Amino acid sequence: MPSSTEEGKADRLLREASALAVVGSLLALAVPAALVLLSDRRLQGLVAGSHGLLGAEGLLVAAGGAAFVAALFLYRLAFSRLKHVDPRLRAASLLCLVGSLGAVVLVVAGAVLARGSAPVAACLGGKASHALSCLRSADPTAADLAVAGFWLAWLGALGLSLGLVLSGRHFRARSVVAGGGCFGLLAADLLLPFAASLVSLPGAGVALALAPFAAVAGAVLVLVGSRASRGDGA
Repeated sequence: MPSSTEEGKADRLLREASALAVVGSLLALAVPAALVLLSDRRLQGLVAGSHGLLGAEGLLVAAGGAAFVAALFLYRLAFSRLKHVDPRLRAASLLCLVGSLGAVVLVVAGAVLARGSAPVAACLGGKASHALSCLRSADPTAADLAVAGFWLAWLGALGLSLGLVLSGRHFRARSVVAGGGCFGLLAADLLLPFAASLVSLPGAGVALALAPFAAVAGAVLVLVGSRASRGDGA
């Protein structure tokens, strides 16, 4: 049956996209977050505010963003294969396309940050609620690229969450549904820096620090769930 063929292709695309998403999550979020943690602790007084650290973070974000571009492209293809199952997957596919554009912009922003400067390093090492205004004064180009890329990628995260939840339900893959939920939590978590700039949010820093874990966990859960499924939807 054509539908079964389409579902099999969607299942394969989910696996491939999730493998890329794991790489992207590690490079763009988890590893840079670990470097920032080392910087905050001023390990041996050598890491904090260094140009080398800033350049490494920028390159990691650029490489991770490139992996996310490819992952979102494959996710979008997978959702398109399943659009006959639920019309809402059309919206998820469109949002993933928007997110791909945001990931490209973030790659450019990461490349700009990779060139590094002491004022930019100080901004990234400060409070999350003040980082944007500080970055804008230090490097307006990087700030504008980061903001544009963030919001486009955020819309992509919403589409990814929606598409994975719907796809997981169709394949009866709870792990895929849970992965979609993790990406939904990631999208909500990434709003905290902007909310913290408007109102006081106790514990916002701790919650924001969990964002990389949500991204990696979501990608891994979808990878495991898509490997377990066989394309025999409900």
